[in-house]
Amino acid sequence: MHIEECPEMETFPEGGMPPSLESLSVWNCEKLLRNPSLTLFDMLSHLEIGDLCDDGVVESFPNKAFALLPPSLTSLEIRGMSSLHTLECTGLLHLTSLQQLIIRDCPQLKNIEGERLPASLIKLEIDECPLLEERCCMKHPQIWPKISHIKGIMVGGKWI
Repeated sequence: MHIEECPEMETFPEGGMPPSLESLSVWNCEKLLRNPSLTLFDMLSHLEIGDLCDDGVVESFPNKAFALLPPSLTSLEIRGMSSLHTLECTGLLHLTSLQQLIIRDCPQLKNIEGERLPASLIKLEIDECPLLEERCCMKHPQIWPKISHIKGIMVGGKWI
């Protein structure tokens, strides 16, 4: 399911979303992602989030303003967040089934905070995030310990 350009949408329609939904893309619907109803999707395995830009600026993801992401996720894609500076590991640690994390088109992203990304990750893909790409490629001491446990790391279209 794909929901796009609904910046005023705050909740999912009651009874209108199949509980067996496995894949969801949400673009420019920040208020919707702040609603805890996202955690009700027990079967959701793929979530794509993009263009989060409400009246405020999203500098950190996930942060306390956002609802908990469903623990059933195996794949998470974050795209087009132009003011994102920091990826918070702590906000992702409950995603114990997460195998793939894709981060694209976040030109200000340069930090990964917290101890490390979830141990279940087997693929990390970072593209069109020049500041973070540079730090990953040079195995920066503030970044590398947080991602080095991941078997497949693709940065800027190249495996490192």
